[in-house]
Amino acid sequence: MVYFQTDYLLVEYHVASHVLLSQWYGKCSSLQYRQALIKLIRLARELGAPYAITDSRLLTPLDPDDLAWTRDVYAQAFSQLPLKRSASLNPFDPAAHRQLQQVFFKSSSPLPFETREFDDLTSAYDWLTSEE
Repeated sequence: MVYFQTDYLLVEYHVASHVLLSQWYGKCSSLQYRQALIKLIRLARELGAPYAITDSRLLTPLDPDDLAWTRDVYAQAFSQLPLKRSASLNPFDPAAHRQLQQVFFKSSSPLPFETREFDDLTSAYDWLTSEE
């Protein structure tokens, strides 16, 4: 079921497998970026989604203010979601990839659920829905 679709982001929930999927398609304004991530957090909480895939392959580098907001606000809210597993597909852009690594994987407080990085959507989906 599609919950949010724009020219820069698609968010859908696969009911049968309990997977919340977000796929970034490209550049958006700072306001759009932050509002989209707030909607994503709210939706994940409402659904009680145990599994999430964040496909950031087409995400462009964040400006310094959005990077700080992602680190200080979004990452904190994301870490409090009722997830069991989270899969990520990293940005193709090297600068954007470094930024996300800095926010989520080099943080002083690791995420409280299992996380893995993948190169393709199928592998991420298969890992999430496999036996724990």
